[in-house]
Amino acid sequence: MMARALALAALLLTGLAATPARAEPPTLEVIVFAGGFNWPIWAAQKRGFFARNNVAVHLTPTPGSEFQLKNLIEGKFDIGMTAIDNVIAYMEGQGEAETSVKPDLVVVMGGDNGFLRLVTVPSVKTYADLKGKELTVDARTTGYAFVLEKMLQKGGLKESDYNLVKAGGVLARFEDLMQQKRAGTLLLSPF
Repeated sequence: MMARALALAALLLTGLAATPARAEPPTLEVIVFAGGFNWPIWAAQKRGFFARNNVAVHLTPTPGSEFQLKNLIEGKFDIGMTAIDNVIAYMEGQGEAETSVKPDLVVVMGGDNGFLRLVTVPSVKTYADLKGKELTVDARTTGYAFVLEKMLQKGGLKESDYNLVKAGGVLARFEDLMQQKRAGTLLLSPF
């Protein structure tokens, strides 16, 4: 009986040694803006959905759309979680960052409505209070800047009444606003 158990153990160990180790799963490099819209990725990581399908996902937070799109276009990232205005700007040759290759981006699907809100320092109560003030945007040639300009116009301001300053992605703009460096910006949930 003991001889059979030893023979079976030896056979199993030999079989295990001969079985090649499972290869490390490929890693998808994903660049994202800070925000609650990343929740599905975090949940999938935590629940093991990616691992069960033999893929790893590495998230890199972006400081802004220029960094994100330049590095996505140049192949440093596989997927960019971004707003469609960024993709359109770069595909139409209107992106702010210079790239070493021609953009070849594809939009797969949309996942959020932006949740955009104009948020200001406490002293600003009306659009008129923004006259002569600086507001921040991620980049000047993408949609959120255009949305902010339209909001300000609908609020009765002319382009000459305010100054838009590039500050980077939502986290940078949020921090700028919290330090009251500029009068306002567009933010989204959870900021």
